[in-house]
Amino acid sequence: MKRLNAIFLMLCALYAVPAWSLHTVKGIIKDKETHPVIGASVIIRSLQDTLNHKGCITNENGQFIIEKIESGKYSIEISFIGYTDYRQEFELDQSLDFGEIVLAENTMLLDEVVVTASMVKRFADKKEYKLTNIEKEQYSSALSALEHLPKIQVIDQTVNSVDGKAVKILINGIPSTPTDLSVISSENISKLDYYTQPPIQYSNMGLGAVINVITKEKHNGGSVGINTQNAVTTGFGNNAVNFKYNWGNSQLGVTYNINYRNYNKRILDEDMSYAVGGITYQKQKNGKKSPYAYEQQMAEISFNNSKSDNYIFSTKLSFNSLNRRRSSAQDIISTVNDRVFEKIGQSSDKDKYISPALDMYFSKTFNAKHELTMNFVGTYYKSDYNYQYSELSDGLTDFETATDINLDKYSLIGEAIYNYNMKTAQLYVGSRYMYNNSTQKNLSSNNHTLTNEIYSYIGVTGMLGKKFNYSVSAGVNGNIFTTIENKEYKFVYFRPQVKLSYFIDESSDLTFNYEVNTDNPAVSSLTYNPYYKDANYLFAGNPNLKPSNNHDLSLSYFKSFKKFVLNAEVAYSYDKDAIAPVFQSDDTNIIETFGNLDNAQNMKASLFLQWYPFSNNILRLRLYSEVFHQINAFGNEKWNHTGYSFIPSINLAYKKWGVSVFYQTEKKSLVGQTMKTIPSMASVEVSYSPIKNFTLTGGIRYPFYDSWKQITSVSGTSLLQRTETERIINNANMVYINLVYNFAFGKNKPNLKLKMQNKDKDSGILNRY
Repeated sequence: MKRLNAIFLMLCALYAVPAWSLHTVKGIIKDKETHPVIGASVIIRSLQDTLNHKGCITNENGQFIIEKIESGKYSIEISFIGYTDYRQEFELDQSLDFGEIVLAENTMLLDEVVVTASMVKRFADKKEYKLTNIEKEQYSSALSALEHLPKIQVIDQTVNSVDGKAVKILINGIPSTPTDLSVISSENISKLDYYTQPPIQYSNMGLGAVINVITKEKHNGGSVGINTQNAVTTGFGNNAVNFKYNWGNSQLGVTYNINYRNYNKRILDEDMSYAVGGITYQKQKNGKKSPYAYEQQMAEISFNNSKSDNYIFSTKLSFNSLNRRRSSAQDIISTVNDRVFEKIGQSSDKDKYISPALDMYFSKTFNAKHELTMNFVGTYYKSDYNYQYSELSDGLTDFETATDINLDKYSLIGEAIYNYNMKTAQLYVGSRYMYNNSTQKNLSSNNHTLTNEIYSYIGVTGMLGKKFNYSVSAGVNGNIFTTIENKEYKFVYFRPQVKLSYFIDESSDLTFNYEVNTDNPAVSSLTYNPYYKDANYLFAGNPNLKPSNNHDLSLSYFKSFKKFVLNAEVAYSYDKDAIAPVFQSDDTNIIETFGNLDNAQNMKASLFLQWYPFSNNILRLRLYSEVFHQINAFGNEKWNHTGYSFIPSINLAYKKWGVSVFYQTEKKSLVGQTMKTIPSMASVEVSYSPIKNFTLTGGIRYPFYDSWKQITSVSGTSLLQRTETERIINNANMVYINLVYNFAFGKNKPNLKLKMQNKDKDSGILNRY
């Protein structure tokens, strides 16, 4: 918490005047519900000379301490937005502890507490949000509290931006996950650092934002967090439990998370038509209710040791596993050159993996200007995939296909970044190395794939005057692929990034961003592994894939009023050699594979609105909408699509009750030579918090729907017409219960020096893989 501590010391120094005695005045500022008031202004003023005064602001525990005060008569003046000013006269002839001072709420100003710009601080590369105690009570956990941030949505213990992009989570500067946040009380949040334009080290991850959650000072003792979400109408659950114990500068944590699905009404329909060798094949497959289930588990033990403004060390050892099964039964009408056959189709696919991982993180600060951060991640995957499909005619097998893949994969990721903090700018230099070694055990030879990537970068970010913010960086990406055919490919890309922001006034800004990224093919895409989907239609990987090179430009306008937030953006991307599904023909078979498109272009305009219509802020209305146009080119083919998305939501919070309504339209978009949909979704939730740190929520998902539905179709090629519709009827009108409970035990750290409790644990460094 370096920034908070720095502000604390500066303000104390500004108010200070020399030649005072060595008496000390201290105390704790709280509200009527005994929550600490963070950032309150405290001034000690001499009654003999009102110009003679000292002061500071309260830390994250609501504490203040003012030293070196002469004997005499004084007044203490305390103020904070949303509360009535406090003033008391006293005579000082020895050190004085005021104990707890309770501020009364100013109901005339309460409507300004949440949304005024004073609760949002703007920095060169981020916005800092502080939640009031009233706001924290509206959220069941630190994870759900992220929805306080513009354009962030939380569903099923996952965090995304409203445009569907992933969000990277840090806790006190340490790489973390949404699961970690789901078992932390919202009351434990000190502030939220919101990076809407991820720094260069995140630029090739497709992120919509980076969020660093700064928590309050750790206590000596422990905490337990539970977050369970389980359906009562079908097999659906997301559950996490966490235990943490703190002592001195150290913390030990244990987390277990299990997500499961167990459905019995999955239906897979498919219409397909293609011609090969002068023969036309057509199939209409009507699915029957079939099972679908999986269990995804994570067990983790973590250890952190840190000293404010000095170092952070964190290590995590985790074990991850997945076991997924699904099958499908279908009635088939098959037509071959106008001859009609009736068949029964049966498919089964199973995939599972186990994956231990070790994640080590270290950050060290030198002389407040220099900071070195290192991260090492080692991961092992042992995965198995089995797929079987058969068609029966009159009880006899007419067609069957199968594939069995066993893969061992080792990966190492290491990154180091150095920061140098100047008066108005920050210089950073970093390098990341990634190594993947995979062996396909089901093949006796030509079964080895090796990838190496190194990414080095240098950049500077800072302010030009008070209105302009800049961030300029340059990186070089080098890739070496060795395929199962023992062919080696080398690629080098130059990756610049430029971000320019103009601060129009205290509550509005205009931001331009341009960056170049690379997208490397996944090991699964490089692995050949052919198998037939139909008699003359097969799927295979492509060992000859190369990385794609993506150019992104965007212009964003942000405006915050007292009760209203507006964020408009226009963006354009040009992806050369985009990696995407494509279809080919060898005159014998139709081949579905991954290829490098000539280019893929995307133009988008979006608008985000947020409004608190009432003075007590019990109601929050949100709306995100976007329209986009895509153009893909591959060989002699060129195709396009125009789509849209519309996501409104309503949140009502009154005392211990809450109501949330969410809806999103179906979104269709091009992915290579396929058209894929993000399904429409709706939910209604009612929550109740009978006691502190305990929230019980009941909800219904997909109300008035007949199923969850996702459609994938072929687009941009005449080789094949195919539409696949997957439906899960179990999800329709699904009723679920969410229970969140957090409790702590132990006591505060000994108050040896107040400045030790005033430190900000924000490392200020962002690097995660």
